[in-house]
Amino acid sequence: MIEKTCFWNIRSVNTQESFERLMDLKRRHHYSYIALMEPFQGPYDLDKYKSRLGMDKAMANYSSKIWVFWNADWEAEVISDSYQQISIKFKHGRLQRDFVILAVNAKCCALERLELWENLEYVAEGINHPWLVGGDFNVILDE
Repeated sequence: MIEKTCFWNIRSVNTQESFERLMDLKRRHHYSYIALMEPFQGPYDLDKYKSRLGMDKAMANYSSKIWVFWNADWEAEVISDSYQQISIKFKHGRLQRDFVILAVNAKCCALERLELWENLEYVAEGINHPWLVGGDFNVILDE
């Protein structure tokens, strides 16, 4: 099973250039899953963008700093949802295979990222399926 995914810190879905670029990428690559960091829109606009992208399902994380979209042949179950990440276990409908995708939008301050790393460690302990982590980790080197 090879599914195409896209993680992008779009820094506002409301700019025509950014969203047109995303739609062009979706047309060319036929993504099954898209995670957008920093959409700078409230969750009330999620359905509008889901329709414009031609995706079947969508969800925003707790802070609405991460939006995720996926196709209907994936069943979703949220494992963890916090200010800096959302972890979703998917089951591919046709293949009946489970996998987990974690979308991250980390804080810039190392101290504020500690909560993220604790969340990721907690989620990782419970995963016994293939998994993928992607997103914007901002600064990852020692500070």
